[in-house]
Amino acid sequence: MLSTTISVLIDATLLTFTLALASLGLAIIFGLIGVINMGHGAMLTLGAYFTWWTMEAGFPFAAAAIIAATCVAIIGLALEHFIIRHFYDKPFETLLITWGFFLVTTEVIKIAFGTDIHNIPNPLPGSFDLGVQQVPAYRMLLAIITLGLFLAIGFVFYRTTIGIKVRALTQNREMASLLGLDIGRTYKLVFVTGSFLAGLAGALICPMLSIDPYIGMVFLVRAFFVVIVGGIGQILGGTLIGSFLIGGSETLFALFSTQTFAQTVVFALAIIVLRFRPLGVLTSATRT
Repeated sequence: MLSTTISVLIDATLLTFTLALASLGLAIIFGLIGVINMGHGAMLTLGAYFTWWTMEAGFPFAAAAIIAATCVAIIGLALEHFIIRHFYDKPFETLLITWGFFLVTTEVIKIAFGTDIHNIPNPLPGSFDLGVQQVPAYRMLLAIITLGLFLAIGFVFYRTTIGIKVRALTQNREMASLLGLDIGRTYKLVFVTGSFLAGLAGALICPMLSIDPYIGMVFLVRAFFVVIVGGIGQILGGTLIGSFLIGGSETLFALFSTQTFAQTVVFALAIIVLRFRPLGVLTSATRT
């Protein structure tokens, strides 16, 4: 019984960090500048495909992942500069625009890369023996990388000038503008950062999955539930708590049912949570 409980906790923790990584870019864009980025799944997919394509060109995995994330950030920059920045005060329009971006990107991926399934070799094969369970080494590395990203973002957000400006913008946009903060440039920085993290998530997660044009859709719905359940605007704590609630519950229910049924039950429970905590488990501050 004890060994089973420990195994479930280990699986839930690893899935928590995977979901947190996949949700971080969305949490930043949605939570800080209010853009409901339905294109987040497409950015994850692009990160996976660019990684595969770059590795096919002979680059090692680590370099390929950084190149892929940078390419997605450049695409995010173009999307923000030419379209999104004109609709920041219109959330419904940005939702439709980013959904259109997802649909168009998916079709472009099919044209450019085809619909065949691709795979990337595990960059860190093997496993760690924790006594009660063998933990894949790459999943452990992914959890460590995710934790490092959260710590780095927390440092930037709370200990640097840029972070102070971003927090001032989210708390009171008009006052921040009066104090000389460049609103447009700050919004652009946030959107590009979120795009980079989405591309990086796709790059880092793809060795564990088969790469196809809809790989990002696997995480899009779960990422939205993570962000909303955790609390919109709660970039770090909310994302981790939301990931643990979604990932932990999914791991638990998967013990007694199929993976698909477990996900369905988890989403239903998330809706119930939102019925009583509409602002998420961690209530965010009011946006102005």
